Amino acid sequence: MSGAAVRATNQRTSATSRTTTAADGSYTVADLAPGSYIVSASLPGLRTVSKDVQVAAGATVSLDLVVQPITLEAVTVTAMLREQQLKDVPFSVAAPTAQALITRGADNIETVAANVAGFSVQNLGPGQSQPAIRGASSGQIARDQPGVKEDVGAYLDEAPVSLSLFTPDLDLFDISRVEVLRGPQGTLFGAGSLGGTVRYISNQPELNVNSTFGEAEINAIDGGAPGNNAKLGFNVPLGDKAAFRVAGYSNRLGGWMDAVQPNLTINHAVNG
Repeated sequence: MSGAAVRATNQRTSATSRTTTAADGSYTVADLAPGSYIVSASLPGLRTVSKDVQVAAGATVSLDLVVQPITLEAVTVTAMLREQQLKDVPFSVAAPTAQALITRGADNIETVAANVAGFSVQNLGPGQSQPAIRGASSGQIARDQPGVKEDVGAYLDEAPVSLSLFTPDLDLFDISRVEVLRGPQGTLFGAGSLGGTVRYISNQPELNVNSTFGEAEINAIDGGAPGNNAKLGFNVPLGDKAAFRVAGYSNRLGGWMDAVQPNLTINHAVNG
């Protein structure tokens, strides 16, 4: 393959010699000092390949490098309530995996929104996040205001979790991915999904796997109270054809405000 960039790097001195392949795919790197080299070949759209080679004084070394196309991992989603590859879904969907989000520092719906284009969240207090997709939301309204439906639906697997116009701030523990479906989704998800739908897809039970997993964290606030969170889950096979999986978490936020009580005493640590 012509036009591939070939580099020979001396492993001891890091000195690098460069060349490109000819029309027939051949290449020559001349005037190399004796020693150990890493020879690599790269071409846009193809995977870089490299090999170690030992060059002796006055010797000629033949080395074949075969570059391969870069293959992209298929992303499977259930945006239309059945498994499909992401590229086959006929509307705009973002489906970052939970691991990718956690790597980026995302651990709740607000920080998920910071990693997904066209998705934003207004924090109205603990457990009262209000999502908007492409700017569509029901606006800041009273909790019990009648006759108003949310414009962005939220689901944990197949169960709706957005109630009374507010969306609970779910932790990403034991979540496989978060699907953000942009645009009206009333055909599949009914009322309350005019702007779009957010779906938390949990990890499914695994057959023949008996496992326990969890996380724990303790934190402190200067001048405030300590906080902590604990997460625990387990997977238990039930014979050869079924399995049971459950996960839960508890999160306690350390208080930092001095709250005056009705008897005029001061609570120095108000926890969330």
